Amino acid sequence: MKYKTINIKENQPTVALALAILEIEIEVARREGYAAVKIIHGYGSHGVGGEIKRNLAPWLRRAKSKGFIADFVRGEEWPASEKAGKIKSICPEILGDPELYYSNSGITIILL
Repeated sequence: MKYKTINIKENQPTVALALAILEIEIEVARREGYAAVKIIHGYGSHGVGGEIKRNLAPWLRRAKSKGFIADFVRGEEWPASEKAGKIKSICPEILGDPELYYSNSGITIILL
């Protein structure tokens, strides 16, 4: 199954707007039959910012506990994560994504 990339940091939205966009885009991806979603959220690379990343983790934990998503792996955890293996088996297309193999803390993978 394919995966979809969603950039929630594009145009520098507020945290609330970024998370609202993410929720809508996850629903769209699910309806379109995607198994996984790669979220580009940034990480505050210039010593400022990173609010979306900081607020995304608790949002994802709540989304998982409510059954809205199946699981997630932060980019910095991807190379060594057992959850990444599960996502790779369900969505092998993700293996070709070079952003996943250098502990990219500006992305997160969500399993729908």
